[in-house]
Amino acid sequence: MGNMVRIGSQFIAAFLGVLLLGAIPGMFNGMKLDPGGYMKRLQRTIEELIHFQQLTFRSGDESYQLFPLIYEYLFYSIIILFSALILAFIVAFLFTYVTYISPSFIQKLFKRVAFLTESFPDVFILAIVQIGVIWVYKKTEVLLMDVAAYERIYTMPILILAILPTFLLYRIMIHVLDEEVEKPYVELARTKGLEPTKIFLFHIVRNTLLSTYFHSRSIVWFTLSNLFIMEYVFNLNGLIRFMYEHPTPEIFTVSALLLFIPIFLFLTIYQLVAERTAQEEALM
Repeated sequence: MGNMVRIGSQFIAAFLGVLLLGAIPGMFNGMKLDPGGYMKRLQRTIEELIHFQQLTFRSGDESYQLFPLIYEYLFYSIIILFSALILAFIVAFLFTYVTYISPSFIQKLFKRVAFLTESFPDVFILAIVQIGVIWVYKKTEVLLMDVAAYERIYTMPILILAILPTFLLYRIMIHVLDEEVEKPYVELARTKGLEPTKIFLFHIVRNTLLSTYFHSRSIVWFTLSNLFIMEYVFNLNGLIRFMYEHPTPEIFTVSALLLFIPIFLFLTIYQLVAERTAQEEALM
């Protein structure tokens, strides 16, 4: 019950925060603050959400129903976002394991490479990918990824979006790993003759999951901001680009809420799994 109340309170607070944020355009009347206009905009936003099936948007000279068309944009962005996050976690986990079982000079090399790569700006990586795709196409006439077409593609966007979160997660996991290997329970496991792989998988990983969760929100929002850049640069037909091309308060609010709900569920499930895993480790 405690978890349910906590999760419910977080959801309601975040939901209200999105509503209040979506009404901010009503706060300004030219260069002047207009609190009354803000309240009217907020009231109108709530009414539009209640009657969401009547919402429309304009494309050119035509007007279209927002629902259910917006779900196509939402699902595309969500698939790319979550696939990239899951891929980044898996790759970072594997590199952390390889680092753990490697000699010390290999560990130092991995850590230096991760530090240098993480410091690259996300725009720089996207630009390098575009240049690389064009260079390969000119040399081989093989188009690895269409960098100018307004269509839905998956493999390359997921791979590209996962690059920076992978190095960020890797550095977090390595930092936690360095702390965990110095703890008494690891030394005790070693004295009992347990193999390094078993120590890593059945003991260190349990505590690493919970420690990584504390950084998960910033990683998700960081990846989401990179998704916006990638949708714009590669002309991907996703929800964030849709919001950019239709900058109205109602579309922003609806789109933000539709993005918020699956992200909240994703983080909540991860939190519960990480806490449960850490509790099981504490009881062992």
